[in-house]
Amino acid sequence: MRPKALAGVALAALILTIGAVALVSAAPVDSDPTASAQPAHPHKHRHLPTPAPTPMALPPDIEAKLPAYKAGPIPFHDGEQLIYQASWLGIPAAQARLEFHKQQNKSPQRWLGEIWVETNAFADLFYKMRDYAKESMAADTLHSSGFNLVQHEKSRLNYYDVTMDRPARLVTMTKKNHKGTQSKQFISSDPWGPISGAVMALTQRFTPGKTYAFDVFSGSQRYVFAFVVDKREKIHLDLGDFDAWKIVPDVWYLSDDTIRTEASSTVLWISADERHLPLRIQAQAYIGYVRADLISIDGKGPVQSARN
Repeated sequence: MRPKALAGVALAALILTIGAVALVSAAPVDSDPTASAQPAHPHKHRHLPTPAPTPMALPPDIEAKLPAYKAGPIPFHDGEQLIYQASWLGIPAAQARLEFHKQQNKSPQRWLGEIWVETNAFADLFYKMRDYAKESMAADTLHSSGFNLVQHEKSRLNYYDVTMDRPARLVTMTKKNHKGTQSKQFISSDPWGPISGAVMALTQRFTPGKTYAFDVFSGSQRYVFAFVVDKREKIHLDLGDFDAWKIVPDVWYLSDDTIRTEASSTVLWISADERHLPLRIQAQAYIGYVRADLISIDGKGPVQSARN
């Protein structure tokens, strides 16, 4: 398996398991499409891509297909901790820890979601990853004013600050690293962060055959994710046997179309009870498959704690 594919799936397992969405990247998230090798024909002039307009809006046909959602019952309780283990061909490769807290002294009430993901010693040999994200959400609408992401992968260390101004329909992404600061803006009438969008998706009433779609912003990209509720089926985890919804995700739009997606080879299972807990994500890899399973809830399970 290519190192970047493993790292991409590890990060995807983190976001996907919580977000009911799927994206497996085969190219670095901060790659520069203009920094490729020399043109194949030395006598032909290579035209650089036209800069994208800013703020960038969605294509009208995509915008028209995005519904507005209302939040249902929150599937998490104050202080809840979920731990997932990602493996490649059955070999443990990465671990993700998710925590949800009610923010004290906030009026109106808000939730804070935090995510840590790190590869283990085996995967570190190929692609070392230590990522962290946090996002605050309104308790009633789950609307977010933005989120923060620290992306520490191999020798790269990037800090992302994403602000969402819903009244102005404006999302601003700011990236900082040793090279300096970069910003880009997007127009969105219903923007979601990776955590707020995930929780909103999980609060919906799942109906077989129904398609759900969300306009989601990560640290560096904008994705319009869609997923179809396929069917109910039984799955087995180390935590036990579960009745689950099988979810088939899709990617309708990416702001950077140089990133290749493989959502068609990804499947997600969500518990078929009122909690809608993400149980498993499985994605086809370059060789074999990568799987992330829920292995612990509030410290109960094969793993009692995760490293900071």
